[in-house]
Amino acid sequence: MKYIVNIVAILLVVILVFAVIEFKDSSSYYALQKNFQRLLQPIQQFFKVKKHNISMEVSPERQPPLTFIEQEANLREFVPDVFGKFDERDWQQFWSLIYLPTTEKQGLLAVKRYRTKEEIEDYLRDRYPRPLSYFRGSDWDELWRWAKISWEE
Repeated sequence: MKYIVNIVAILLVVILVFAVIEFKDSSSYYALQKNFQRLLQPIQQFFKVKKHNISMEVSPERQPPLTFIEQEANLREFVPDVFGKFDERDWQQFWSLIYLPTTEKQGLLAVKRYRTKEEIEDYLRDRYPRPLSYFRGSDWDELWRWAKISWEE
Protein backbone atom coordinates (compact mmCIF):
# COMPACT_ATOMS: atom_id res chain seq x y z
CA MET A 1 0.00 0.00 0.00
CA LYS A 2 2.74 2.43 0.88
CA TYR A 3 4.35 1.84 -2.54
CA ILE A 4 1.12 2.77 -4.26
CA VAL A 5 0.96 6.09 -2.36
CA ASN A 6 4.58 6.86 -3.34
CA ILE A 7 3.94 5.99 -6.99
CA VAL A 8 0.80 8.17 -7.06
CA ALA A 9 2.74 11.06 -5.47
CA ILE A 10 5.57 10.73 -8.02
CA LEU A 11 3.05 10.49 -10.86
CA LEU A 12 1.29 13.61 -9.56
CA VAL A 13 4.59 15.54 -9.43
CA VAL A 14 5.46 14.45 -12.99
CA ILE A 15 2.03 15.54 -14.27
CA LEU A 16 2.41 18.88 -12.45
CA VAL A 17 5.86 19.44 -13.99
CA PHE A 18 4.57 18.71 -17.51
CA ALA A 19 1.59 21.02 -16.93
CA VAL A 20 3.89 23.84 -15.83
CA ILE A 21 6.14 23.30 -18.88
CA GLU A 22 3.13 23.37 -21.21
CA PHE A 23 1.77 26.50 -19.51
CA LYS A 24 5.12 28.25 -19.79
CA ASP A 25 5.20 27.60 -23.54
CA SER A 26 1.66 28.90 -24.02
CA SER A 27 0.64 32.45 -24.91
CA SER A 28 -1.33 32.66 -21.64
CA TYR A 29 1.95 32.60 -19.72
CA TYR A 30 3.33 35.58 -21.63
CA ALA A 31 0.08 37.52 -21.18
CA LEU A 32 0.17 36.79 -17.45
CA GLN A 33 3.82 37.81 -17.28
CA LYS A 34 3.14 41.13 -19.08
CA ASN A 35 0.17 41.89 -16.80
CA PHE A 36 2.32 41.19 -13.76
CA GLN A 37 5.10 43.46 -15.06
CA ARG A 38 2.54 46.19 -15.81
CA LEU A 39 1.27 45.86 -12.25
CA LEU A 40 4.76 46.05 -10.73
CA GLN A 41 6.04 48.95 -12.84
CA PRO A 42 4.44 51.79 -10.80
CA ILE A 43 5.63 50.20 -7.57
CA GLN A 44 9.18 49.91 -8.90
CA GLN A 45 9.06 53.52 -10.16
CA PHE A 46 7.85 54.71 -6.74
CA PHE A 47 10.76 53.02 -4.94
CA LYS A 48 13.24 54.25 -7.55
CA VAL A 49 12.13 57.87 -7.05
CA LYS A 50 12.15 57.54 -3.25
CA LYS A 51 15.66 56.05 -3.36
CA HIS A 52 16.84 58.90 -5.61
CA ASN A 53 15.31 61.60 -3.37
CA ILE A 54 16.79 60.08 -0.21
CA SER A 55 20.23 59.80 -1.81
CA MET A 56 20.05 63.49 -2.80
CA GLU A 57 19.32 64.42 0.81
CA VAL A 58 22.01 62.16 2.28
CA SER A 59 24.80 63.08 -0.14
CA PRO A 60 23.93 66.19 -2.16
CA GLU A 61 25.83 66.90 -5.37
CA ARG A 62 26.32 70.56 -4.51
CA GLN A 63 27.63 71.53 -1.09
CA PRO A 64 27.33 75.20 -0.15
CA PRO A 65 30.35 76.73 1.56
CA LEU A 66 30.18 77.70 5.23
CA THR A 67 29.94 81.38 4.34
CA PHE A 68 29.24 83.33 1.16
CA ILE A 69 30.87 86.59 2.28
CA GLU A 70 33.82 86.40 -0.13
CA GLN A 71 31.68 85.28 -3.08
CA GLU A 72 29.12 88.03 -2.47
CA ALA A 73 31.86 90.68 -2.31
CA ASN A 74 33.38 89.37 -5.56
CA LEU A 75 30.00 89.39 -7.31
CA ARG A 76 29.22 92.92 -6.08
CA GLU A 77 32.49 94.01 -7.62
CA PHE A 78 32.01 92.07 -10.88
CA VAL A 79 28.40 93.17 -11.65
CA PRO A 80 27.60 96.11 -9.36
CA ASP A 81 24.41 97.00 -11.27
CA VAL A 82 22.82 93.73 -10.16
CA PHE A 83 24.59 92.35 -7.12
CA GLY A 84 25.36 95.74 -5.60
CA LYS A 85 21.63 96.21 -4.94
CA PHE A 86 21.09 92.78 -3.37
CA ASP A 87 19.81 92.60 0.18
CA GLU A 88 19.89 89.53 2.44
CA ARG A 89 16.72 88.06 0.94
CA ASP A 90 18.02 88.44 -2.62
CA TRP A 91 21.28 86.72 -1.73
CA GLN A 92 19.41 83.91 -0.01
CA GLN A 93 17.26 83.41 -3.11
CA PHE A 94 20.31 83.52 -5.41
CA TRP A 95 22.21 80.90 -3.42
CA SER A 96 19.15 78.67 -3.04
CA LEU A 97 18.77 78.65 -6.84
CA ILE A 98 22.22 77.14 -7.07
CA TYR A 99 22.51 74.90 -4.02
CA LEU A 100 18.99 73.71 -3.19
CA PRO A 101 17.28 71.00 -5.23
CA THR A 102 13.94 71.58 -6.89
CA THR A 103 11.14 69.06 -7.32
CA GLU A 104 9.85 68.07 -10.71
CA LYS A 105 6.58 66.19 -11.17
CA GLN A 106 6.78 62.88 -12.98
CA GLY A 107 3.25 61.57 -13.04
CA LEU A 108 2.14 61.32 -9.43
CA LEU A 109 5.70 61.43 -8.06
CA ALA A 110 7.94 64.41 -7.29
CA VAL A 111 11.59 63.87 -8.24
CA LYS A 112 14.28 66.10 -6.77
CA ARG A 113 16.94 67.54 -9.07
CA TYR A 114 19.36 70.42 -9.20
CA ARG A 115 18.87 73.32 -11.58
CA THR A 116 21.26 73.39 -14.49
CA LYS A 117 23.66 76.20 -15.22
CA GLU A 118 21.53 77.23 -18.21
CA GLU A 119 18.34 77.34 -16.12
CA ILE A 120 19.95 79.61 -13.55
CA GLU A 121 21.43 81.87 -16.23
CA ASP A 122 18.02 82.15 -17.94
CA TYR A 123 16.36 82.98 -14.63
CA LEU A 124 18.93 85.69 -13.86
CA ARG A 125 18.64 87.08 -17.42
CA ASP A 126 14.86 87.34 -17.04
CA ARG A 127 15.02 88.77 -13.54
CA TYR A 128 17.78 91.32 -14.24
CA PRO A 129 17.61 92.02 -17.99
CA ARG A 130 19.50 95.31 -18.04
CA PRO A 131 23.08 94.15 -17.53
CA LEU A 132 22.76 90.35 -17.70
CA SER A 133 21.01 90.13 -21.06
CA TYR A 134 24.27 91.29 -22.66
CA PHE A 135 26.28 88.46 -21.08
CA ARG A 136 27.73 85.82 -23.40
CA GLY A 137 29.33 82.46 -22.58
CA SER A 138 32.68 83.83 -21.43
CA ASP A 139 30.97 86.48 -19.28
CA TRP A 140 28.90 83.82 -17.52
CA ASP A 141 31.99 81.66 -17.03
CA GLU A 142 33.70 84.64 -15.43
CA LEU A 143 30.68 85.27 -13.18
CA TRP A 144 30.67 81.64 -11.99
CA ARG A 145 34.42 81.79 -11.43
CA TRP A 146 33.98 84.90 -9.23
CA ALA A 147 31.15 83.12 -7.39
CA LYS A 148 33.46 80.07 -6.98
CA ILE A 149 30.94 77.66 -8.45
CA SER A 150 32.03 74.78 -10.62
CA TRP A 151 29.44 73.17 -12.85
CA GLU A 152 30.22 69.47 -13.03
CA GLU A 153 27.07 67.95 -14.45
